[in-house]
Parts: sequence; C-alpha cells; structure tokens
Amino acid sequence: PNDFLINQTQLRTNNAAVSNINMKEIHAAIHQLPEIFKSPFLLYFDGFKYNEIAEMLDEPLGTIKSRIHFARKLLKNQIQRH
Repeated sequence: PNDFLINQTQLRTNNAAVSNINMKEIHAAIHQLPEIFKSPFLLYFDGFKYNEIAEMLDEPLGTIKSRIHFARKLLKNQIQRH
C-alpha cells in the first residue's frame, strides 16, 4: 500500500513540473506575439469581452475578433513546434 502512495505522489510532482514548463512556454509565446495581436489577446485572456476590448483600444469589433483569433492561431502553432 505504501508503494502505491509514493508512486502516486511522484506522478503528481511530475505533472506539476510539466505544467510549470508548459505555462512558461505559453507565457514566453504570448510575449513574443507582435504587439498588434498581444494587446487584445492579453485583455481577452484577462476576461474582458470583445466589445470592451474594442472600446478600450479604439478599434472596430471585427478587427479585435480577428486579431485575437490570429493570436490564438500563432500561439497554437508556436507551442506545437516545441
């Protein structure tokens, strides 16, 4: 029984370590985005709605939606490479 608990703890530690590495990669990828995509994406990531972001950045709603969509696409491609 104790062996099982030790192994279970080790798995949790490994998963936490992998999660931390992935989060570091994600944050690095976000900060490498061109500013035109990074600003609206970070606001969206922080919980703002598209229309709020459009108002804050003084850009049309469609522009904000496409920039966030493109930022997601860039991030996905960049993270999949690693």
